Formats: sequence, structure tokens, C-alpha cells
Amino acid sequence: MKFSTRTRYGLRFLIRLAAQPEGELLQLGQVAHDENISLGYLEQIVRALKPLGILRAVRGAGGGYALARRPDEISMEDIFLHLEGEISPVACLTRDQCRRADQCVTRSFWRQLDEHIRSFLRSQTLADIIAAEKLCLH
Repeated sequence: MKFSTRTRYGLRFLIRLAAQPEGELLQLGQVAHDENISLGYLEQIVRALKPLGILRAVRGAGGGYALARRPDEISMEDIFLHLEGEISPVACLTRDQCRRADQCVTRSFWRQLDEHIRSFLRSQTLADIIAAEKLCLH
């Protein structure tokens, strides 16, 4: 199972925002440059994250982005769902189009795997990712 660059880059962007001193804004152009991400692609990621309500944007000179919520309030499940669109390991769990659903011998396995993935993502916050990364660096 692979997640898109959109999710990987989005997570890097959010970690950068979380590292900013409180009240300090981060400009997308700077993140794009530092992280080697196309500015246009980063703007798409920001648009995908806006409905989550986790970003605070300030327009104009000196403007930029900051987190609107604390990192420990931002779940990985929310981030992944907004950036990936869907995170189920197989399409038949999210669409009722499978003609074999009632006789599929693997459906229960896929449901359990899906629930484990979602449960893990729900249990992790942006703060957890940052804390784990700090442990790896020391």
C-alpha cells in the first residue's frame, strides 16, 4: 500500500508549520524552496487541507500560514483522508459495486486491515509524529 506524494508533502508542510514559533507565519514559497516541492503543488495541498480547519492564513505582505490548532489536536486520520481522499486498502470497502461482496472469502480480512489502519491513524497526532522524529534525531 502506497500513499501519494501529496500526503507525504502535506505532512512535511504541516510539520514545518508546527515547528514555527507561536504566532510566526510561514510562507509557502519558502517551504516549497526548502522542501524542494513545486509551489503550485503545495498550493493544491493547502487547498485540500483548508476544510479541516487546521490552517490559519494571513494574506498580504508578511503573510503566510500557521497552524490554527495545536499539533496534538490534529489527527493523522484527518490529514490522510483529506489528502488521499480514501485510505481503504481495497476499493470494494468504500464502494458497494462488488458483485461478490456477499460471497467474498477475503472481505473480512480487508475490513480488519482497514480498521487497523484507521485505528492507527486515529491514534496518531501531528504532535506524535514530531515527538517521534525528535527521538530519532537524538
